[in-house]
Amino acid sequence: LEALKSQMQINKVSFSKSIIRKDVAEIIALCEEKKIPYTWVEKEKLDQLGKAHQGVAGFASPIDYVSLDSLLQHEGLLVILDGITDPHNLGAILRSAHAFGAVGIVLPKRRSATLDEVSFKASAGAAAHLPIARVSNLRDAVDACKDRGFWVYGADLQGKNFLPQVEFDKKAVIIIGSEDKGIGDLLKKNCDVLYKIPMGDFDSLNASVAAGISFYQYFIQHR
Repeated sequence: LEALKSQMQINKVSFSKSIIRKDVAEIIALCEEKKIPYTWVEKEKLDQLGKAHQGVAGFASPIDYVSLDSLLQHEGLLVILDGITDPHNLGAILRSAHAFGAVGIVLPKRRSATLDEVSFKASAGAAAHLPIARVSNLRDAVDACKDRGFWVYGADLQGKNFLPQVEFDKKAVIIIGSEDKGIGDLLKKNCDVLYKIPMGDFDSLNASVAAGISFYQYFIQHR
């Protein structure tokens, strides 16, 4: 449904013959409005896709990544992901980033999950709305952000600042690192502020949870 509402190129939609039609009435209406062909197939045919489909599947063209420069035209929150290799985590981060108003995501071309059917589904459709750039070097990307007036904030267990005390600039970059290694050392050195999320006796959060908490803190300051 979110893919159909966005500007994504949807080639066709397939529905299971066993689905209750009123439950997918909005999807059918959008297909007809946009002149997207749709078919009714046996549930087993959708099962062959190997993904959880809930009785409906959309077949889309590959996602078009955008340039970093196009993201830097905006004022707002940019998100850089360093070493997020789990597509479920990537999708969950995209979902939170879109919910809290991020203007774009930056991924490295190496050692990173990409936008595929798993991460797209985990994003609950947010990936259809959020511009994503892929870059060869994250350090160069951070330098480019700084050159355009962005302040850079990194989530790090050893950060000197607690997140609730951080005052985010309107033009902000938040860097989220992997759960096992965190943000790379070179990127840490380029951060203007390193912060940690206060918690109880447990000292670790899922990367997507830490990201969501961070994005919300920015959101409540600039909504």
